[in-house]
Amino acid sequence: MVLSTRIPATLLRATQATKAIKKAASARKGPAQDASNPRYELMKQILFYQQPRELPAVSEEDIERHMTILRAEKIFKMTASSKRRADRARKFDAMEKAYEALAEADPRLFEAACYKSGTVTFPRQMRVPTETPPIHIWNYNVSSK
Repeated sequence: MVLSTRIPATLLRATQATKAIKKAASARKGPAQDASNPRYELMKQILFYQQPRELPAVSEEDIERHMTILRAEKIFKMTASSKRRADRARKFDAMEKAYEALAEADPRLFEAACYKSGTVTFPRQMRVPTETPPIHIWNYNVSSK
């Protein structure tokens, strides 16, 4: 076959490369991935095709007990949430009182406390860790003199 342009030759090489890749991928599957292998079918049946379990019989008392537990959990969560909200409100009120007291005591300090700088810097808690091992642990080319 004589090719007159470079484009069909490129396409031919790409097609041959694709066929080689597919052939290598199919050779890599091995016996465990082969669909005709009975062990593979058995593994699929054990893992994926199990019979659904029957639900246990539930009486009215069990349903009532379950609903009671769910209501108790909801009440517990609501109580905890309201406590957190009240705690946040108490802290915010204390912060407002502290701001008012600072504004009455010294307006200059109040303005300095409320000042926000234009540049954004990282807090000191986010320092770069310094206890990391070095990139080159040992220099094997060092010679003694």
